[in-house]
Amino acid sequence: MKRFEPYYYIVITAGIFILGGLVLFSMQLFPAAESNTVTVDPQTADQAEGLYDFWFSSVEVYDISVDHSMERILFSADNNTVSLLDRERRLSWDKTFETEPNQARISSCGNYAAIGTEGGRLHFTSVDQVFAWDDQGYPVKKISVSPNASWIAAARALPDQDQYQLDLYNHDGDLKWSLETKPIKNLYLTSEYLEQANIYYTTEEEGQTAVSAVNIDGDQLWRFDDKTLAAVSKYGSRVAAYQDDIVTVYDSLGYPLWSAGLPIEPSKIVFNPQNYNRVLIYGSREGSGENLFYYDLADDLLWMSRIADGSLFSFTPDGQYILTSSWRHYKEDYTQMKLLSREGIELNSWEVAMRVEHLLLSGHPHLAVVCGEDGYIDLVDLQPLLIAEDSNEQREVQYYNPVTVGKRAGESNIILYFIDGNDNLVPVTRTINQTEDHINAALEELIRGPARDSALFRTIPDKEITAEADLDKENGILTIDFSSELSGINGASQSKTIYESLIHTVSQFLNGEDIYLTVEGEIIESIGPELELNQPLQPVKLENPVYLPIMSDNRYYLKVEEGADASETETNLSELLEKTLHACRSLPFFPTNVDLRGLDQSSEQVQINLNSPFRSIFPEEPTEKEHSQAMLVLDALFTTVFENSRAQRVEILIDGEPWTTPAGYPSISRFYRQPAFVNPE
Repeated sequence: MKRFEPYYYIVITAGIFILGGLVLFSMQLFPAAESNTVTVDPQTADQAEGLYDFWFSSVEVYDISVDHSMERILFSADNNTVSLLDRERRLSWDKTFETEPNQARISSCGNYAAIGTEGGRLHFTSVDQVFAWDDQGYPVKKISVSPNASWIAAARALPDQDQYQLDLYNHDGDLKWSLETKPIKNLYLTSEYLEQANIYYTTEEEGQTAVSAVNIDGDQLWRFDDKTLAAVSKYGSRVAAYQDDIVTVYDSLGYPLWSAGLPIEPSKIVFNPQNYNRVLIYGSREGSGENLFYYDLADDLLWMSRIADGSLFSFTPDGQYILTSSWRHYKEDYTQMKLLSREGIELNSWEVAMRVEHLLLSGHPHLAVVCGEDGYIDLVDLQPLLIAEDSNEQREVQYYNPVTVGKRAGESNIILYFIDGNDNLVPVTRTINQTEDHINAALEELIRGPARDSALFRTIPDKEITAEADLDKENGILTIDFSSELSGINGASQSKTIYESLIHTVSQFLNGEDIYLTVEGEIIESIGPELELNQPLQPVKLENPVYLPIMSDNRYYLKVEEGADASETETNLSELLEKTLHACRSLPFFPTNVDLRGLDQSSEQVQINLNSPFRSIFPEEPTEKEHSQAMLVLDALFTTVFENSRAQRVEILIDGEPWTTPAGYPSISRFYRQPAFVNPE
């Protein structure tokens, strides 16, 4: 009888372990019923690496998405499973469906997920799986979820019966409307920002395309035949479409703002996330010619460059850098990644050992998610590269000018309204010599335009335009007479910008007077051909102003707008603060899970109770930029409260308790001092 040597036992034991692993792996791939949900307890970092590699490294990923803070990663795969990972790639849960989960979308806020299957199931759930609903219909081909998951749009299709439709659901799963369509090629649902949302999509049938826009009520806003939708800016204020080699950018109302012909047909367009007037356009091109073009809607082509054919690319959240990845020029399974400056200059390059098929950047300032063709998911930390690049910058950047109070003798402070790259109307405080004619002084400064390096743009485009104001206090009339150059203004967007900046600027000096606009003494009926005027015009008076932080290029500003409906009889300070916090959450550095826990208001003091994530905007030993970001948020909160209450002191509490900021930051309590001026130059 042959005797087994000791090493045979080792081989047999290893074979048993391998066989057991294959059985477990097959069980993961075997589709279960759609109602089956497997929740996995959080793993340690060491455990997560091993579990993740074992479970997911041999699947094809259908769809992958991340939330704004990149705290959660949701993806669907060809084993009919949808999985939710945290930032450390630990599995939170997975859910198996009967048919292919074509789409898996997580909301930008990170609290909700929507999944659409080939079997026609639309599944919506909170990430903690406490709240969920389902709807059954035609196979789901495309899904788009608004940032806070107030709305879910689903494109369904049953091609063999020539049935195509677009459905819109609210957060609770109620079908708001359903539209018959042609086959939908792509689908965008814009933000709830400013309490509105639009749906943009491309239909394609027998080679004929059309771009359509509908509002939240299902009414068609506009449609353009023979065009393909390529990109929608963050809040939907800009839409890019192309026809052959012609790219056109529209505003949300469908008015063309800019058009350019390219030497190639584009295949991907990306708006700069902090300057929607700048677009990055890519197209495949044979040879060594440029295939990446960066345009400014005002200054046209800024630069062109070449990246590897088939590259994926995206802006970093601050719009200062471009990350690209490409594996198609390698024989081996390696991907070359490059970091470019916004000027198109290559700053760094490196390789990752997989074929990257998905590249995602969101609101996190320095993290990117890459996903390989075999289902492997990894996070790329760009921070060392960004820090190195920032340290090489020689120029000094003024990120934000904090709110100031009071004014010096012999000087006057006037508020001018310019626009940023996203068409936000931004108030700027400019100091001028003391004068008795503030209105004409303000008009002169408005026509001069914003300061250099301000990241703001003039609202009256022609420097040759002149304006002279005459205030008749006895009859309560302000007349502003323009030179004839105003009649040459074209474009709805430009006309609206001139009107709003002008009325807001002069309103600070009025007490209810009527406003008349004239050109060479004649009352005008419109500014440009699109914007009709119903004169006399009325000054702007904000009853409940809210101060909202925004970012333009590399600068921060506060914009101000009405925070309450005219029908409201009593100011709700909590609702006004919620609007300010909502704007804060759209900034790359601000945590999306900061919530208003309460508001304690008296005649002398207001206490704002926020939860603990608010502390994260105050890192130890702050850089100049981090300090500016904290000042921006504090100014927005404090100014909103002081302008809407009679409190002499405002204090921010953290989870109901006082808190002291680290060294180098201002206090999170502030006393009332007036007058206050925002965005001083």
